[in-house]
Amino acid sequence: MRSLLPLFAGLLLLLCGCSVIETIADTPSKPQSATGDAEIVVVTDALNGSGTSPVATATPALEQETATPDIAEATEAEETPALSLFEQGISPTTGRQLPEGAVYRPALVAIDNAAQARPQTALMLADVVYEFPLDRADHQTRYLALFSDTLPARVGPVRTSRAYLAQTALEWGGLYVSLGDPEMAANGYPLLEGSGIPLRAENAGDAAAYFYRDKTISSIEEHTLFFKLQSYLETQAAFSAEISESRFSFEHGVNYEKGKEIHSVGLPFTSSDAERVVFTYDKANNLLIRSDKNSKKVLGVSKSLTPTDDTLGYANETIAVQNLIVQYVRVSAYDGNYRSVMLTGKGDCMYFVNGRAVFGSWSRPTLDDPTAYKLYDGTILRLEPGNTWIMMMPSTREIKIRYVG
Repeated sequence: MRSLLPLFAGLLLLLCGCSVIETIADTPSKPQSATGDAEIVVVTDALNGSGTSPVATATPALEQETATPDIAEATEAEETPALSLFEQGISPTTGRQLPEGAVYRPALVAIDNAAQARPQTALMLADVVYEFPLDRADHQTRYLALFSDTLPARVGPVRTSRAYLAQTALEWGGLYVSLGDPEMAANGYPLLEGSGIPLRAENAGDAAAYFYRDKTISSIEEHTLFFKLQSYLETQAAFSAEISESRFSFEHGVNYEKGKEIHSVGLPFTSSDAERVVFTYDKANNLLIRSDKNSKKVLGVSKSLTPTDDTLGYANETIAVQNLIVQYVRVSAYDGNYRSVMLTGKGDCMYFVNGRAVFGSWSRPTLDDPTAYKLYDGTILRLEPGNTWIMMMPSTREIKIRYVG
């Protein structure tokens, strides 16, 4: 009789179907609401004096009791790495869906932004466009346009490099197109030969056949040189580049609740006019429309020529931007002609995404590292899928934000 008791107890537990393991679920915290608005706010890089913004403290999660996973299942999970965005068919430069078989081959082109060079060709096909203050003698800027999702048949006008353009191109690991080193580079100026860029195309050697003159926009020789980017990459530059997913990420319908709704953003670069360049928010299309002031200080909508296959050969498009980043950098005089831009270390940023302004920071430990863009809480920046323009703003200059309300 005594030997039957354990058997009877086991049958009783089986019939009851009871479990001895319970799980405690986490409780998410509620987001904080946005603060009030001001009509016009002038912003510099001196957000908190340290180059970073305060980091929010998350509510600690409750401890969980979990069952020990099956050893075979755990081993299989460890051996199956998560697919990158690019492996999932998502562009690492725009967040857009890529066609099957797409190849990541970033090409960066130094593009003229003198008044005589406008409208430039192919800016609206670029995934990312950087804009830098140029030389000490004037208030011009120069573009560095990155193409990857779409490779334009032609792009330009192409101009000479600067050390900071090459140093920015370096972090993408792709092709760099320019007309070579600046004409009056003094001894000691950082030249392209020592830049570490893996692949360059200049108006010399095999690449020279892909440059051509076009005087449709201007007859001034220095503003007329263009580059056949698509055919060059398809025939001369078979390469692959490393993809960084630490720079920024993409998310449809990004909504920064702590951000303030904007009407426009004015940028001076090296001018005393805080609204020399203006991005105005088009709420209906959820885009920022760019405008430039001409020599008579009249603001006009910026345009770009997009190559087409029709009889005209191009479409005249308004420059419209999905995401805008103002990256505060230290700009100083290199010599009597050129400037230096500090691209390593850390600094402050302002992001303009889906009609809202939000604070953040950037960091780049060395020139071999990609620049990381973070939000005020220390998390990686989330952008709306589409093109992004990055304004490299001298930290001594003030931008003007016109808020709604």
